[in-house]
Parts: sequence; C-alpha cells; structure tokens
Amino acid sequence: MNIIALAANWVEQQQHVIAKTGRSLTDAEQAIAKQVGVEKPEAVFIAQVPAIERPAQAELAALCQQQGFLTDDTIGLTLGYGIYIKQGHLTPRLLSHELRHVYQYEQAGSAEAFLSRYIAQVMQYGYADAPLEIDARAHEIS
Repeated sequence: MNIIALAANWVEQQQHVIAKTGRSLTDAEQAIAKQVGVEKPEAVFIAQVPAIERPAQAELAALCQQQGFLTDDTIGLTLGYGIYIKQGHLTPRLLSHELRHVYQYEQAGSAEAFLSRYIAQVMQYGYADAPLEIDARAHEIS
C-alpha cells in the first residue's frame, strides 16, 4: 500500500473516531463553516483532545516527523469531516482555518484525492508555504 493510501485509510478511521467521540457544530459554528465554503456543515464533528497524536503506522509517523507535521505544537487537524482541536485552543480563527480544510476535502472528492494534493504540496513547498495551507489561512475569521 502506498503512503497516500495509508494516509487516506488513517484519515477515514480517525474521521469515524471523531464522529463517535466528538460533537457536531453549533449553529454559530455551522455559520462559520458556510462562510468558508463548507457544503455540508451538518456532517462536521469536532473532538477536543489533550494532544493531537501522530498516526501509529510507522511509515506515516516517519513522514510526519520528516515534514515537521503533527508536532507537539499542533493545535488543529482536519480529517475529512472530522476535526481534532487541542483542548483550550478552540477559537473562531482556528475553527475557520480547519473548516476551510473540510471544504478542500469536499472539493477534492475523497480523502485520497485531497491527500495526494496536500502531501505533494507540503513536500514541495513545506507546510507553511503549501498552497492549501495558504488558502486556509486566507479564510481565517478573527
């Protein structure tokens, strides 16, 4: 299995975990979702966690470490319609950023399609300069 397929499988597993352990968006959060382009805000779930952990699968963990992705400083992570937020960091700015990633997943059509693009961008430009990250930052709401 290639790295994109492994990552897509992990995303889909985590999305189900978030849907079971998290909560749906409030009305105000759904309004933010709509503002940043999310087509199905009612499908989004948030799980607030003490820390956002790297995948346990060795290849994915190594890629994350190599790219400086999912560090101890990570406060938000979007996995399809699931969003992990580090406890104490839920703000409109962070939520709007993560919700823009939900929009990007929707536009890609699948976790695998999104990750193919996202991982390639992070590897080519670095995390901060990846076009999908620039787009998410451009849609942040204060």
